Amino acid sequence: MRFKKGTKVEVLSKKEVPSGSWHCAEIISGNGHNYKVRYEAYSNAVDKTIVEMVSRKAVRPCPPALVVSDNWVPGDVVEVFDNFSWKMATILAILEKKYVLVRLLGSSLEFRVSKFYIRVRQSWQDNEWVVIGKFW
Repeated sequence: MRFKKGTKVEVLSKKEVPSGSWHCAEIISGNGHNYKVRYEAYSNAVDKTIVEMVSRKAVRPCPPALVVSDNWVPGDVVEVFDNFSWKMATILAILEKKYVLVRLLGSSLEFRVSKFYIRVRQSWQDNEWVVIGKFW
């Protein structure tokens, strides 16, 4: 899939966690093989704009927002928004009405996250979104 200037996308990074994380970005330019992207927010970017050249294989469109129940249970594998990117995590426990305890896949890091920062996992395959795992 080719992306045009100004398109909002997600860019895969393997820098933070072994399973990878998806950062929100905007296409600045590209030739179909590589794209120059501007990240919307980044942990070290207080007043800086982070721009990077990335392979098209690391770029996907932003997934659609899905209306899902918040009935997550321990053992569910989800994506959580942490440190300005979406990462895969396993739900360990339901803490309160709005919070759960998660552990990032491939990591021993556990933390509390609001259910508002959890989304169902989706994969971009053959130019369409495919839900992976639980969906109500």
